[in-house]
Amino acid sequence: MTDRTEATEKLLRRLRSDAGVPPASRDVEPPELAVWRRMRDDPFLAEFFTITEDPPVVQDYLADGHPGVARFLSDILWLGESDDRLPIGYWSAGADTFVGAPVIYVDDEASIELLGTSLVDFLGTRVGEYGAEELLDFCRRASLRPPMSKAECEAALEGLPDPQQVFNFFLHSVGSPQISQVKAT
Repeated sequence: MTDRTEATEKLLRRLRSDAGVPPASRDVEPPELAVWRRMRDDPFLAEFFTITEDPPVVQDYLADGHPGVARFLSDILWLGESDDRLPIGYWSAGADTFVGAPVIYVDDEASIELLGTSLVDFLGTRVGEYGAEELLDFCRRASLRPPMSKAECEAALEGLPDPQQVFNFFLHSVGSPQISQVKAT
């Protein structure tokens, strides 16, 4: 069993328990989030990403009224939208806060992918080798760490639950006590 499978099973056991797992507190945000908000108008960032706490695709998902979808989305602190207008945010992965939370991407088909430990890792996959210097310059100006390599990212994310499996759990567990008792945000 892989670390990701073990982490996913552990979180799903907690979700199935009588206590459930309440949505993460929004009182404590990842320190990096303040940097993204400050740099929101930077031309480099604007080419690949738009900062918004209320991505339209998320609103479309919530408008469908599915409580399982709403509950899963309540565990995401939205950063904004990629250049293809799809939402990216910090996923609590069952933690109490979003500090140290991984960054996930939700596409328009409700496929969910772990991107990295920071938005910088996502940007590293978007810019390719031709934009690498510009990304490193942006990181220096914003006082952010440079992006991890693909192998470093995979290793950092290996011990985290699979967000797609957790989403599927919420999607198919509508009406269970631990989901219906937790108010989605």
